[in-house]
Amino acid sequence: MNTTPDINAPIRILLLGSGTEVGSSLLSLSKEKSEFLWLCPDESLLLDVARREELDAMQFDVVIDALSLRYALQSNDEKLLATLRYFNERASAPLMMISSARVFSGNKDAAYAETDEPDSTEPYAQALIAAESVVLSNPDNIVLRTGWLFSGQGDDFVCRTLGLIQDGVNLAYKDDLIGSPTPVSDLVRVILSMVNQRHYGAQNKGVYHYCCAEEISWIRLVEAILATSGQFDPKAQVEVEAIGDSFPEAQESSSMQRQSLSCRKVFNHFGIKQRPWRSKLRNLVKELYKTS
Repeated sequence: MNTTPDINAPIRILLLGSGTEVGSSLLSLSKEKSEFLWLCPDESLLLDVARREELDAMQFDVVIDALSLRYALQSNDEKLLATLRYFNERASAPLMMISSARVFSGNKDAAYAETDEPDSTEPYAQALIAAESVVLSNPDNIVLRTGWLFSGQGDDFVCRTLGLIQDGVNLAYKDDLIGSPTPVSDLVRVILSMVNQRHYGAQNKGVYHYCCAEEISWIRLVEAILATSGQFDPKAQVEVEAIGDSFPEAQESSSMQRQSLSCRKVFNHFGIKQRPWRSKLRNLVKELYKTS
């Protein structure tokens, strides 16, 4: 990233997706940090080719793409790809894209490293892979893949699960995934650290992985949410059931898909250590019960 004449000047960050889960958390968790100055154009401006001159007039040091995680689920992701290509042409302002472990099929027996090729054929993953390809076509850019995000806000998995527990609904999920739950607040810590280090001279670029320490299966995560709920609500006693295949022989032949990420590279290059997710989950559930 470009150094500025005034070393005390804030880092000017153009944020794509200020209204997304990651984007809003970046803003709220850094509001006391004077070293960051946020520029937050609305999505209509970002996706409108005719209004590109308005973006041209903005002065920024780095772009953070928090939109791709959302737009990969939508049919108009081609507009976002065009926006990413536009920013790639502004070589003076490198781009960091937030991506997901879901770009991998999960058929590997170990955690995925940055050198592993994305191989998932799911439409959501294919959209993310396409966006990653655009971003990485500029060698100065960064793609940061992360794990199962939770924040306790909006239509969050933890919020939905707690709602079902409070309603006394028994929980049933297909238990075919292993991954690493990651609080959005912890991901924000990592993003800001990487942006700061790059701005002040670090040459690290390319693909990085970050998720919290400790793998867990999907059903075990639901059980962890239930167990944590029981600490604050003695009535939280619903059943958790794993949904199996219709035919026993098919169930025996099925294998768990591992959506886990190796995070050694981000530690070696940026000194960023993985943190546990269970304490964050407990604090989040506690706060949600306070406000419910």
